[in-house]
Amino acid sequence: MMERQLDAYCEHLRSERQVSPHTLSAYRRDLEKVLAWCQKQNIGSWAALDIQRLRSLVARLHQQGQSSRSLARLLSAVRGLYHYLNREGLCDHDPATGLAPPKGERRLPKTLDTDRALQLLEGAVEDDFLARRDQAILELFYSSGLRLSELTGLNLDQLDLADGMVQVLGKGSKTRLLPVGRKAREALELWLPLRALTNPADDAVFVSQQGRRLGPRAIQVRVKAAG
Repeated sequence: MMERQLDAYCEHLRSERQVSPHTLSAYRRDLEKVLAWCQKQNIGSWAALDIQRLRSLVARLHQQGQSSRSLARLLSAVRGLYHYLNREGLCDHDPATGLAPPKGERRLPKTLDTDRALQLLEGAVEDDFLARRDQAILELFYSSGLRLSELTGLNLDQLDLADGMVQVLGKGSKTRLLPVGRKAREALELWLPLRALTNPADDAVFVSQQGRRLGPRAIQVRVKAAG
């Protein structure tokens, strides 16, 4: 049963969410680790997995040498699976809610300026919802030159990742076409599948974990602070 539900979720990501093969493969590997753990613990359904047992798995993997980044990705995969299971009526909770991976030794700066943006983006990306979203925000803000108001109002139909362009409506209702660099495209390609899992209420590119468009204040905080 658990294997079939995992297969159904992966097919959902592939066919409906159009997740890239690389991301799908990584998510499946992570979820298969969780599945193997459940089988060893005699947990017979995804609904029976609770936060205490999931925390034990994360702790064990950390002791075995898995990085904080890898564990963050695993938890992101678990959250995505349970979002799907809850929506399908197969479960009514998410054991990963409120669970964070052990912190790595590297500490991020409290404030972020343009001189540190590249360093942050190169070395401190965690593979989870907030980190992927914030990376995409920062890439567009610094490398594509979007204004705060343009980031806030950005919709999916304004992005053309194939051609590497973004169309924004600026001051005086003037339309601007701005280039989207390689790193910004990569950041958006990693972020958009996670965004889709929230079932957003509108076409906003940047949304909260509840699927609501981020306001100017929320984006401003993300731009000015790294943690």
